[in-house]
Amino acid sequence: MKLIPSIIAVATIFLSAQPALARKSVINELAGEVVAAARSERPVTVSAQGTIEVAFSPNGGATDAVVRFIGEAKSSIRMAAYSLTSNPIGKALVEAKHRGVDIRLVIDKEHNGRRDSPNSVASFLAASGIPIRVDYAVSIQHQKTVTIDGASVLNGSLNFSAAAEHSNRESITIHRNNPELAKVFLKNWEVMWSESQDFRAPY
Repeated sequence: MKLIPSIIAVATIFLSAQPALARKSVINELAGEVVAAARSERPVTVSAQGTIEVAFSPNGGATDAVVRFIGEAKSSIRMAAYSLTSNPIGKALVEAKHRGVDIRLVIDKEHNGRRDSPNSVASFLAASGIPIRVDYAVSIQHQKTVTIDGASVLNGSLNFSAAAEHSNRESITIHRNNPELAKVFLKNWEVMWSESQDFRAPY
């Protein structure tokens, strides 16, 4: 990423001597390369800080931990969900919305009307004024993450569903007060959001 300003500077000098049509072609190509570089995803290492909470299922309190975490949000929640059928988690999100928390949610394309009903959790959230988008850019949007207040992150295998809590072996990890880690997750979430389409509730 540090090379991008230098690339642009050299390209600017080169382009000044080219015909207009050639300049346009090179500019378009350069723009594509810059976007690709900005969006490149590589393994990231961040400093350990804050606290870590771990919870498991079945019957290990994982869903309760998710609900408590959402309840801690003061300003923002950015969430990615594969399955979203947990009523307690849906209720916690709506309560956060009523507290004035800015919530945005990306879900998998299974929630595109074939799976959701007017009484589904996604429809309930949309009707409550929470912006939701559906990720059609990949085969499966399989992330299960919640980032709150740009500082704390929840992630793990746990789907936000009743089955994940009561029937499956799942886990979550909550990293509190690690803004550096939250920044990494938010960068990835912003890519998902930008490539997704508005959720259309089936009612």
